[in-house]
Order: sequence, then C-alpha cells, then structure tokens
Amino acid sequence: MTKSEVLAKLEYFNMVHGLTLRAIAALSDQELDYRPKPNMRTPREIIFHIYAQELLIEAVRSGRFNAEIASRSNPEDPAVAPEVKALSSVNKLREYAEKCHRRAESGIKGMSEEELTRPVESPFGTYPVWRFLEFAYDEHWHHRGQLYTYLRLLGKEPPMLYDYQ
Repeated sequence: MTKSEVLAKLEYFNMVHGLTLRAIAALSDQELDYRPKPNMRTPREIIFHIYAQELLIEAVRSGRFNAEIASRSNPEDPAVAPEVKALSSVNKLREYAEKCHRRAESGIKGMSEEELTRPVESPFGTYPVWRFLEFAYDEHWHHRGQLYTYLRLLGKEPPMLYDYQ
C-alpha cells in the first residue's frame, strides 16, 4: 500500500473517530462503569481499548511489537489499571481518545513510504507497518459497535453511523 493510500484511509478514520467522540459524549459519568453482564467490559474499558490500540502504531513504527506491548491495550492487564481508573469522567475519556488519535495520526503521517511497507514481526504474524493501521481501524469499528449496543441498552440513541458532520 502506498503512503497516499494510507493517508486516504487515515482521512476516513478521522471521520470515524469524530463519530466515536460523539458516542462517548452521549454517556454520563455514572454510566462509564455500566457492565451489562459479569466479565464484559464497561464503556470506560471499551473506550480505553479502542484508543490504546491506536498507540500500538508507535511500537510497530519502532519495529518492536511483542505480546507484552500488545497487552498494554487491554484494560484487564493489571499494568494499565491505574491508567484506566484515571479515565474517571466522560471529559477525561474524550481527552484520552483525542490525544491517542492525534499521536497515532502524527506518527502515521510522519512515516515514509519505506517505513510504512517495512515488515514487523508480531505475536499475530509478520505484516507491513501499514497493516497494523488497518488492524487498529478494524478494532475501532468492532468495539464502537459494542459501545453503540451499550448506549442502546442504556436507553440512548447512538449517533447515526455515517453522520460525519
């Protein structure tokens, strides 16, 4: 994939991110710990996971991606518990989401075509750097779907899926 193709995907990802921010804003601070069933993630944990996934692009860019680094995006990992707990309000979650997305976007835009196509070994296989951006994008959509389901369970109408205004 060329850098211009990656940047076109990133532009669309930015629109998706904007909608996710609106979904986050639909929650109240009291709803961040809503758990529809034991052992399911809360909205706080889902949002942490979505955006921590984007930060993995930094590890991939450096050429280091292992199971320990991958686990840093899982809210169940005791090593990130203080970070997840600190996301104690909708405003803090939105700030976290925006910070992570900006960092990932900046990292991707700062890569050369050669860097984007360099293979990186991971616990999931060896892929070019740009493929990890696609993995983060897929994770974002998947877990945003969970967030939308939670909003509905909480009696809220999530933002229209393609309302990119």
